[in-house]
Amino acid sequence: MSRHKPVSRFLWQASQKSTLFQWSKKNLKLERAEMEMSMLPLLTQHTKQYSADSSILEIGCGPVCISHSLPHKHKTYLDPLIDDFRRMFPGELPEDGEQLACNAERINKESNSYDIVICLNTLSFSMNPELIVNEVERLLKPGGIFIVEMRTHSALEARLHYWLLRFLPRITRSPRPYYYSLKGIRKTLERHFYINSEQKLKKQILWLPFFKREQRLFVCTPQRKKAVAKSDL
Repeated sequence: MSRHKPVSRFLWQASQKSTLFQWSKKNLKLERAEMEMSMLPLLTQHTKQYSADSSILEIGCGPVCISHSLPHKHKTYLDPLIDDFRRMFPGELPEDGEQLACNAERINKESNSYDIVICLNTLSFSMNPELIVNEVERLLKPGGIFIVEMRTHSALEARLHYWLLRFLPRITRSPRPYYYSLKGIRKTLERHFYINSEQKLKKQILWLPFFKREQRLFVCTPQRKKAVAKSDL
């Protein structure tokens, strides 16, 4: 689907509660080591052209805060559950940057604040992905980069999930409020950004062959500003 109606706050809060419960059963050191092996080389590859003085915003950082391992100086870690993660994993979250315990749909920062925005496995768990992408567009500096990693679904599964959430939310067990098809997330990103590169990280085939799931990485840059009208000159 190209556009999703925002989920209710109740469903989003249930999703956040589920996420917190899942993390309570995990080993943070193992999870961080796995992220450093799988994602850090990709992040390093796509951000190496930015100077050490660049600023990074990591949306949905979780307790891993993978951008902590990047060499850039200024870090902002944003997650609505970050205070819960600090209590769950005392002393394990990085102290080298600013921590924001808020939603990403509205971030209290000035426009053009960041050179790099990283959003890993987060848009599908948010309350309103469209607003987050719009907010990233506002916060990203000219020449900045937006790195998005997420799971995409077949168009059929995405559509079924959407209708189940609307009419039979109690029977859905997935903690993700949103299922995006590949076409859907491309359209969402391209309303605000150019997709410079797209990479399939892994693929999962469910017992129904047309329920295909893929983990993908998108690297985006802001679209050029609209030309100034002659009447404004």
